[in-house]
Amino acid sequence: MNAKALVTMLLLLLCTMIFASEDTGDTADQERRTQELNQLAERFKAETGFEGDIGYNLQSMQFSTISGNFTDIEVTSPQDTLFMRNVFDQVVSKIMPYISAREGQLKSGKIHSNMHGSGIIYWQEVNGFSIEGGGGTLRIHYSLATRQLSVTNGTADISSDPISINLSLEQAISLVQDKVFDGAEVKPTNPRIAYVPIDNENGQVYYMCYVVTHQGYTVYVDVSESIIRKVAPNRIVR
Repeated sequence: MNAKALVTMLLLLLCTMIFASEDTGDTADQERRTQELNQLAERFKAETGFEGDIGYNLQSMQFSTISGNFTDIEVTSPQDTLFMRNVFDQVVSKIMPYISAREGQLKSGKIHSNMHGSGIIYWQEVNGFSIEGGGGTLRIHYSLATRQLSVTNGTADISSDPISINLSLEQAISLVQDKVFDGAEVKPTNPRIAYVPIDNENGQVYYMCYVVTHQGYTVYVDVSESIIRKVAPNRIVR
């Protein structure tokens, strides 16, 4: 065997060992997270009286879906919207300690009922501002067929601590004109302030931004400092 072939084999062996080590570490971490989530599920059931299935998100370490019933919540009038609103509010109070939304951040929407059951969306607002671009909802549905409640948790972990708005809308638009549209005049459609998810090296962080939409692009400008957090092309819905 010549030297070149030997070096190649050694490099392949080294790469295999590195990948195997990484896989072992990832598997161990996943097993640890799964065990923690199983323990959390048992605690959730014990504290809330929930009976049913629970699906968890390994990244957020919280439940993503649940399907079943609570022993102390009896649905006797599923077609009565006032009654169901009370049921849904009871469910929210039980799951609040297990989701990302903080107290006072969820605003209830309209109850929708049909032949399949009834449901509601709770919208997450932080300091009076909505969340755009992903996250910020808690959906609850009651099925007439299965007589079970289902919950989909899409809430975001955002502090209720107030954030200083140091930029005016005019300053934000001026920044967008200079940095994104080469000085051309910008006349945004429905400019507003919202919390938006921004990807970084640590995952995802929510920033409070001016949302400036113009000529097929939406630009997110930080309300506290002159920073453009994100520029995104608008989606075309066909």
